[in-house]
Amino acid sequence: MQYQRLGTHNWTQWREAILLLEAQIYEPSRQDTPETLERIICDGQSVSLAAIDGDRLAGFCLGAPLEYFAHVRGPAEDPARGSESALYAADTLVDTHYRGQGIGRELKARQIEAARSEGFTSICGRNRAGLAQAMWQLNTSLGARAVHIIEKDYQDGIEPDICIYYHIALSVP
Repeated sequence: MQYQRLGTHNWTQWREAILLLEAQIYEPSRQDTPETLERIICDGQSVSLAAIDGDRLAGFCLGAPLEYFAHVRGPAEDPARGSESALYAADTLVDTHYRGQGIGRELKARQIEAARSEGFTSICGRNRAGLAQAMWQLNTSLGARAVHIIEKDYQDGIEPDICIYYHIALSVP
């Protein structure tokens, strides 16, 4: 498995695969628009990575400064917003064919290390309770602590409709 940084230099190359994987893995209420994904990946402070198997996208994790997500519950209320010190982990997805191989863990660990080395002091994110239980367990194993429980966030008729907003504190290298 090869891991590469995503950005303006390769957004076009991976765009369709990223959109397809997001549509396959996330229910519609959690999918981002192509414009939002491009904005996250192509931002100069983005910490977004892809796991590549040959010429196939096995997974990805996307992150950008917390300030870009003021329209999202959790980041909107976060006292760190405005400090330009927190990275918001927007998406982490692994193709079902590649699950159970540690790819999600490797993507998150690399994102954490890159965020730390680029001066972020924390990573924030959201996990949907129940549906994203494996991701919540992965995040807690990497230091995530719940800071806010958000009810009725997705309003898509899928229960539970609960979102866990978390922080991962990053120590100075």
